Amino acid sequence: MRPLFSFPLVLLLTSTGLFGQAQTIWQPPPQVDWQWQLTGPVDQSVAATVFDIDLFDNDASIVASLHAKGRKVICYVSVGTFEDWRPDAARFPEAVKGLPLADFPNERWLDIRRLDDLKPILEARFDLCKQKGFDAIEPDNVDAYTNRSGFPLTARDQIQFNTWLASAAHARGLSVGLKNDLDQVRELEPLFDWALSEQCFQYKECALLKPFLDRGKAVLEVEYKMDPSKFCTDANLLNINAMRKNLSLDAPRTPCRTVAAVAPRIAGITNAASFESKPISPGLLVAVFGSNLKRVLFDGVEAPIVYMSPQQAVFAVPYAVAGKATVTVQAENDGVRSEGFSMAVAPAAPALFTASSTGVGQVAMLNQSGELNGSSAPATRGSIVTCFATGEGQTTPGGVDGKINSGVLPSPLLPVSVQVGGVNAEVLYAGAAPGMIAGVMQLNFRVPGGVAVSNETSVILRVGTFASSGKVTMAVKAE
Repeated sequence: MRPLFSFPLVLLLTSTGLFGQAQTIWQPPPQVDWQWQLTGPVDQSVAATVFDIDLFDNDASIVASLHAKGRKVICYVSVGTFEDWRPDAARFPEAVKGLPLADFPNERWLDIRRLDDLKPILEARFDLCKQKGFDAIEPDNVDAYTNRSGFPLTARDQIQFNTWLASAAHARGLSVGLKNDLDQVRELEPLFDWALSEQCFQYKECALLKPFLDRGKAVLEVEYKMDPSKFCTDANLLNINAMRKNLSLDAPRTPCRTVAAVAPRIAGITNAASFESKPISPGLLVAVFGSNLKRVLFDGVEAPIVYMSPQQAVFAVPYAVAGKATVTVQAENDGVRSEGFSMAVAPAAPALFTASSTGVGQVAMLNQSGELNGSSAPATRGSIVTCFATGEGQTTPGGVDGKINSGVLPSPLLPVSVQVGGVNAEVLYAGAAPGMIAGVMQLNFRVPGGVAVSNETSVILRVGTFASSGKVTMAVKAE
């Protein structure tokens, strides 16, 4: 049976304490060894972990090749100027083109107020970044209001334009950096994931980047004229990832530091819904705690990422653990692996997602009325409710690591039952949650007619002989 209705993924993620900041957007760490090359064939032998390269001059195979070497790749694209040599140059109306740039006469400033004209062109460029596999976008020339553009642009015009840029990048799952525009850093920092500055040491402007540094966001910086001995010590002390480059931005570089990979550490692994340290199961969403977490492997098989931060991450246990008694879990950071962490494996490890960060208390549930279940919106006896779980184990069709569920929705191999207040509930649907990652199970069940009215009625999920915690509750009212 198909699910009666689907619970949006964002609602599930934001209704639980663990997933309150859920994201899959890559963000460079505060200390990162990077390369910026916009001219010439990309020199992939450069020992950097992040490459910033041109969108149009590099096809998807270059991005894939860098990824295969463990690198992240930033998509350079000008958004504030017209470049007459670009393949989409004919799409720009003449009315949006302003004065030439002082140092680049074949570029002209754009009228960033005319978003209706520019959005389709820039969105197509951002889509191309996504299609080619880039991890992030470096939108260039986002400070037109401080230049002789030929248009009466204001600071507010620039804020509105840059705000839209950040939103458009994030909508495509790409991180985005604020390029220069130092006078607006304080207002724009919350919207951008990192910053890139040119010559802030030469012009004594690096202090303006403090909001990014204070928030632990990476600041990338390049000097073209200063000798590294004049700025690298300060850059390293400030935690700015600086380097000397040629103005042509070809391959050569002199980085102020080379960040060696730091060994990751796993401090603990729990069920991501219940936060209990119990056996894992195929497809189970687990919370991994530790330091320098980037990848997690179960007996050498990489786990799909649901949420990532350096100290806490959520992964989906690979389905390859099915049938094993134990597995060795390791974290990896830029090729350096942690010590092994042994975990027992069970056919199922069911747990219901709750509205708290402890896995205890109110279940994250949608009433038949469309309201979130709770003391102010209890479910009526006899009504149908929807909630979500993980740990159902292997499915039919078989689970696929990291797949977003659509089409034929897998169902658990083991039988599923639900008890509400100790009374068996009629389960109308138990299977993959549409639009969510494999390992998240959706449950539609009818609240038993004979259950007691209470704001703390227990809900227990069973998959085969395995049961969820009895510390999860829902609110129930009479008909």
